[in-house]
This record gives sequence, structure tokens and C-alpha cells, in this order.
Amino acid sequence: MKKSLRFVSAALALTLAAGMTMPAFAATKASFEKSETVYTVMNADGSVKSTTVSEHLYNSNGLSNVTDKSTLTNIQNTESDATFTQDGEKLVWNTDDTDVYYKGETTRQLPISAKVTYKMDGVETPLEDLIGKSGHLTVTIDLTNNETGTVEVNGQNRTVVTPLITAVGVIFGEDATNVNAEHGVLESAAKSSVAAFVTLPGVKDTLDGLLPSSIEDAKEFKEMKDYLQDSVTVEADVTELTAPQIMLACATSADVLGQDNVFDLSSINGLTDNINELNDAMTQLNDAMSQLMDGASQLVDGASQLASGGLALLDGASQLKTGATALDSGLGQLTDGLDTLTSNNSALNAGAQQVADGVLASANSTLMEGGLIDQPMTWDNYASVIDEILTLNDKTLAAGRKKMVRTIWEQEPSFKESQLDIALYLAATKTNDDLEAALKLMQNLDPSFLTGIVNKLTDADAAQKIHDELYLQVKNSEDMASVAALKTSLSQIQYFVSSVNQYTNGVATAADGAHSAKDGSAQLAAGTKSLYDGVNTLNNGVGQLSDGTVQLNDGLNQFNEEGISKLTGSLDSLDTDQIHALKTVLDEMSSRLEDYTSFAGTPEGASSSVKFIYKTGETVASAENTAETETTVEEGNFFTRLWQRIVNLFKF
Repeated sequence: MKKSLRFVSAALALTLAAGMTMPAFAATKASFEKSETVYTVMNADGSVKSTTVSEHLYNSNGLSNVTDKSTLTNIQNTESDATFTQDGEKLVWNTDDTDVYYKGETTRQLPISAKVTYKMDGVETPLEDLIGKSGHLTVTIDLTNNETGTVEVNGQNRTVVTPLITAVGVIFGEDATNVNAEHGVLESAAKSSVAAFVTLPGVKDTLDGLLPSSIEDAKEFKEMKDYLQDSVTVEADVTELTAPQIMLACATSADVLGQDNVFDLSSINGLTDNINELNDAMTQLNDAMSQLMDGASQLVDGASQLASGGLALLDGASQLKTGATALDSGLGQLTDGLDTLTSNNSALNAGAQQVADGVLASANSTLMEGGLIDQPMTWDNYASVIDEILTLNDKTLAAGRKKMVRTIWEQEPSFKESQLDIALYLAATKTNDDLEAALKLMQNLDPSFLTGIVNKLTDADAAQKIHDELYLQVKNSEDMASVAALKTSLSQIQYFVSSVNQYTNGVATAADGAHSAKDGSAQLAAGTKSLYDGVNTLNNGVGQLSDGTVQLNDGLNQFNEEGISKLTGSLDSLDTDQIHALKTVLDEMSSRLEDYTSFAGTPEGASSSVKFIYKTGETVASAENTAETETTVEEGNFFTRLWQRIVNLFKF
């Protein structure tokens, strides 16, 4: 489902990469970072059952006397003994730790609401009454964007939304066949089927009536409408239905993608900015074309007179002088156009470098937050820094260990860091390096047996096994694969910036050449008298010149009719007021998107980010569907690979 206009084809990735951070505000003027993940469990009809917010504070210099802000209730530190004092929404942490993880509860309205309805053979019925039934099932998910505001457009207030990029997925078990998902994509596994969608809830209504017809009629925009749906529907034939699993994820950021053709509101902004410039340029092009056509017509007349010989040839030379003047004027138009392009070279180079620096900054934020580096990478050293990470040194292993503890805790809050050594030892000695199987084995072992293992862990041999198993788990982790891929991506971005620089250098060179040609055309006009004196010598080639000028005139007429006229005519339907209104709305949505960085609160000046994860309450059957999807959807198209990452967020 690859789209143009850089609109949406990689939008789903944003929901998984929105946890980036920047320098933030602290009570002692030491910066810190804050990232939020909002986990919501939904009832079968999409209503909210419970919402838990996981917070992560980070400061490489420690979090002593750092002031935080939160509207959460029942706040608990989840990974350390660090304490805090609370005064209303104000939290003050007192710890030398660089990281603090805590969670809390909230009843605040979520930015995106979902309403799920189920129909069996056309009859709307609650899900609980459909379990075990057979027939044709229709699942409809209506999405509402609750983050709204108003902006004045051409003297009237217009409702706008914060354009949160939302991923929706429905997972069926093996009881479902003939699955269909309009506006979405499907992926089938051995025992399950996944229907995945990318939507921008509320954006369609926000843009209603603002897009010029020339844009709405374009093939690319018609394809983009797949992503402007406020309601998605999945149909399937089911036999003895088990509850399908419904998942949602939404975020605001578009900084970390790793994909081409990314949705970006600035794409439409850029389009509206350039329409007026395009109109002006087309006017100049029409003028220049008219002059060129006039000059070509005069050249034909001159060649015809030359062919008649004698005194008529002198008149033809005079006509050629007039044509030379017209050519000089036309080259003036060309140099002006190239000068306009050249004036934009610096902005284009700066823009390309800004994009590249933004990607590098995002990569630095992710690696520093993961504990893999302490200092930001530069374009000069990123390759060597990433190579050092991939050697799996002690710092990399420590970060990997910390990530394992946090991942297991999110699945099982009672898990302690001290238990990881037991799990690693069991994975090395009992479960053939399967850490998940080792964790399950721990739950079933007799306490006395576990006590024996704990005592054995002090042995040098056991310690070495634990170290080797940790090394193996980190080496084979998705994080290390992502770090390796990051090096390639950064190299490609460097190449892109270099290519832009080569292009702008080429434009500057062309402009210099055009100016030289302009100087030459002036000399040509001044030298027509010398051409007049040598007219007798030209008589031998007059016949060929006459044929050539006729062909030139015919070619220019064809170029004008089939090219220039159609190109300029396509702009006649553009409404300046409409373009202004569209740009005003897009600017407001971009501003709202930039300002939406926290759900539960963040202190002024702090760097923060937020992402939202929703799922329906899990049954045994749906849990098996999720697990089956996770293990089988390894390859495939972009949406398929991305949906696996969303499924991984719900591993329990």
C-alpha cells in the first residue's frame, strides 16, 4: 500500500518509535528526560476497562532533587528503592540513579476512543452472545479523535484535530476463514489471521472542503484516502467463534521511521507554499514561449527571403538581427529562472542536513535511553561507536540485562532483577537457551530446588554459564539487529545529503553557463551587421536553412500545444483563498502535534514523549492467536513486520 506525496505509507512505524526524548527541566537545573507509555485494557465493545501509565525518567548525572509533575494516582516505583515526596501533582525524587521507572493509574479521557460493534449474519449482537456461534461475522471499529480545537479560517471558526497516527489490528483464530479488510492489509499465519489498518482519526473532517479539486482528483490522493478513515471494518466466516483480539496504538512523532514515503503534514504545506511560485513561473514560461515562437516565425520568414536571393537576402539578414534580439530576451528569461533555483540552494542543502541531523539525534536519544552510549554520536564517529556496541562489551551487556529485566517486569510485575541470573542459568542448562521457557520453568520448580540453584550460582562455573548465556541472549536480540541496521541507515542518509549537495552545485554551474550564453547572445545581436556583409557566402546553404527553420517552427508549435499550454492550463482551477485556508489548518494541526508530548503531565521545560497502546481483555483463545501471530509473522510486507512489533508490546 505504498503511497505518494510522502503521506502515509510508513505512518504505522511512528506508533512504535514515539518514545524519543530531549533535554528537560529539573529542580536543580540539571536536565532530564521523561517518556510515557499509556496501556489501556478495553472491554469487548471498546469502552475503557482500565488505564495504567508507565513513566521513565532519565538523567545521565542522576536524579537527585529532580522535580517531576504527574496527575496519576497510586504511584509506585517499579524498579528500584528510590523514594519521592509528593505535594499534589508535584513529585520530587531523591536518588543518584540515572533511571527511575514508575507507574500509576488514571481515569482521564484518552485521545482516541474506540467503539466496537459485532454483527452475525447482519444482526448486531454483543460479543459474549456470539462466542461459540457460526456464521458471517462483521466487526466494525469506530474511532473518535478527542483532541480537538478551533482555528479561524477566512473569518470563520473551524474545528481541527491533533492528527494522531493510529494503528488498528484485529487477530482471528483458526475458527475464521475468508477474512476481508477494506482499506487494510491481511496476513495469514498457521492458526491465525491479522487485519491491520493505519488511520488518521478526525483528519478527513478537518480537511473537508479545503483540498483543491486538482489535488482530490489525483490518483495519489485517492489512494491516500485509505488512511483517512474514521471507521474500519473486518469481515470473516467463523465456525464456533472464539473472541478476536483487538489492538490499537497511536503516537504523534514522525522522526524515527526507517522507511521511505513517510506521511508528513509539511508535505502538503510545501505544496501550498509552492503553488503561487509555480503560477508565477508558468506566467514567465508563457511569456518566454511566446517570444520564442515569434522569433522562430521571423526566422522562417528570413530563411524564405534568403532562398529568393538577391536583395531579398538583405531583408532576411535584417529579420535575423531581430530574431537575435528575441533570442537574447529569451536567454534573459532562462538566466532569471536559473538564478531563482540557485537562490534556493542554501535552503535545500540546509534542509537536507537538518533532516539528517534529526535522524542522528533521534538515534542518539534511543541509544542513550537504552544505556548503550553515554555521549551523542557525530557524523564523524557514528560507525565506530556502533561497531563498539556490536562487540558486546560490558556496557552493551549491562544495557541488555537491564532491558531484559524491564521487559519481563512489564509482563510479570512481581519479577525481581535478582531472579534473572536464575533464569539465565536455567536457559543455559535446562531449556537449550530458551529464556522464555526458563522463566516458565522457574514458576513450576519446587522452592527447595530453586534454593539449591541460588546457592550454586556463586560457583565460578555457574557464573561463567550465566555470563555466556547473557552474551548469547543479547547477541541474538532484536535490539542488536536494530543497532546493526542503524549503521546502514545512517550511511544511506549521509549519501543522500551528499547527493543533494551535488545537485545544488549542478544548478549553480548551469546558472553560470546560462549567464555566459546570455553574454554571447548580446554579442551575436551586435554582430549581425557582419553577418549581413557575408550574406553572399550564405547563399549556398540557404536551401538547407529554409527546411530546418520550418521544422523548428513546427516543433515549437507542437511543444507549445502538447506541453506548455496543458501544463499552465492545469493551474487555472487553483483557488488562492482555498490554498490559504488549507495551509492555515495544516499549520494548526502541525502545531498541535508538536505540543502534544505528555498525557499524565510533565514539568515546564522538560523533554517528554508519549505513546498509547490499547487492547481488548485477553481470553485463552485470543492469547494463543497473539502468540501464533508473533512467532509466524517474521517476514512479509511493511505492515506485517510492523504489526509483529505491536503484538510484542502485549506479551504476557
